[in-house]
Amino acid sequence: MKRFAAAAALVSLCACTGPYSNGKVAAKEQAAPLSVKVERVAPGSIPETVEANGELFAEEMANVSTKVPGRVVKLNVDLGSVVKAGDIVAELEKTDYEFRMRQSEALVEQTRARLGVQGRPDDRVAPEEVSNVREAAAALKEANFILETTARLAREGVVSKIDFEKAQVRAQGSAARYQGALSEVMEARSQLAERRAQLDLARQQLADATIRAPFDGAITRRAASLGEYLASNAMVVTLVRQHPLRVRLEVPERQAASVRRGQRIDIRLEGSPLFRAGRVVRLSPAIEAQNRTLLIEGEIPNQDGVLRPGSFVIGVITVNAAARGITVPRSALVSFAGIERVYVVKDGVLDERVARTGRRLAGDRVEVLEGLGDGDLVVADATDRMSKGRAVKVN
Repeated sequence: MKRFAAAAALVSLCACTGPYSNGKVAAKEQAAPLSVKVERVAPGSIPETVEANGELFAEEMANVSTKVPGRVVKLNVDLGSVVKAGDIVAELEKTDYEFRMRQSEALVEQTRARLGVQGRPDDRVAPEEVSNVREAAAALKEANFILETTARLAREGVVSKIDFEKAQVRAQGSAARYQGALSEVMEARSQLAERRAQLDLARQQLADATIRAPFDGAITRRAASLGEYLASNAMVVTLVRQHPLRVRLEVPERQAASVRRGQRIDIRLEGSPLFRAGRVVRLSPAIEAQNRTLLIEGEIPNQDGVLRPGSFVIGVITVNAAARGITVPRSALVSFAGIERVYVVKDGVLDERVARTGRRLAGDRVEVLEGLGDGDLVVADATDRMSKGRAVKVN
């Protein structure tokens, strides 16, 4: 009897916990409303953008070289040094160039002395003001006077024909000496101009012994060393302009038609959260045949020098800032077999919609192109355990 009672109790227990009992519990759970969070769908501002990969380039890059040969006696910069336009980068030995300048100055003063313009602020002088021209002019005047007098006396028979001819020869010689004096003055004036040019050249060579930065920027390479003798046109440093930088992006052909000058560009460095905004400034006139892309250039401000030329970047071009659309949280999408779905609450139950999505936006939002309408209550925390027709309770 005791064994029979125990067996009966075991059968009773199995009956309470068997598959029929599980079905009842599941039915109870199915009947209970599911608690969900919802978000009301409304169109918002979603600027239309084009994304492309690219690289940063320096706006200006120059190999700063020597114009004159010489030995490096000062080197004021190194790799990474930041300079302003006109800052001294390096200096060459100047002694020889100073001597040449002094020599040229002495030659100029020598020629000015020949022209008699010492103490004057400029080199302008009339030939008639030069002493040897004045002397030749006086001799010519005297010879002409004697010739006129001799000719009159020869007509009167007072002097012989020989004396008259001597007077003519003397007058012709004085005229030739006068013309020679004028030629000497003109030659001296030309020589003065030549020596002035030589003096300017000597001064320029002396100034070129000091090597200056042609624009604001940073040193990316130092090619010379202190004490090294450099020939003319030898490179000293490489200088790049840091602000602004130039970004080159390759836009796919299918999106190239919407890109215009002046549009906003937002760039992000590969592997970095840093964002910078700029604008489109140049577009290539042709599509690249090999990869079917349009090369564009943008200008990116870089006052702080954080961005570096040569960096790989991802650029986003805003082609239509006034565009609007619908977005949902990424958690509202359920994906299965490559199809994305959303659930909306309608009359207290779930309705399933197939969604065609677009861009992934900032703030963990996703653009929905088809499947939702204005005013829909979309489930913000959807899971793959949800099903159409399930009763829900909105939190």
